[in-house]
Amino acid sequence: MNKTLLIIALCAAPLIGHATSGDPKQAYIDSSFAVMDSNGDGHIDKAEYAKYQQARFSRQADSIDAAFKEMDADKDGKISRKEATVVPEIAQYFAGLDTDGDGYLSLKEMQQAMVAAQTADAPAK
Repeated sequence: MNKTLLIIALCAAPLIGHATSGDPKQAYIDSSFAVMDSNGDGHIDKAEYAKYQQARFSRQADSIDAAFKEMDADKDGKISRKEATVVPEIAQYFAGLDTDGDGYLSLKEMQQAMVAAQTADAPAK
């Protein structure tokens, strides 16, 4: 599995566009803002934010699907503990990701992990 696919599969590397700051956090903020501000008015409205999040989620879902297919070496539609070893982070958290406890990771479980990762730091309502 290539490194880029691994990073995407773990939802750890959102697209960083055209940042120029020397501070990585500020560069991420600046580039994310520029992408979200689709009309270039210097403000992000609710529609721009929703469009950005939907596109981001869609890209990540496609990446999860591709990573799953790549890890599923025997093409049986599930990831065994052995197959998961190609991505050390997946192997490390295998038991927690295997929410139904059947000893395998399904595509649904991987997708649920992606959603959980995206919402883990969301403010409580």
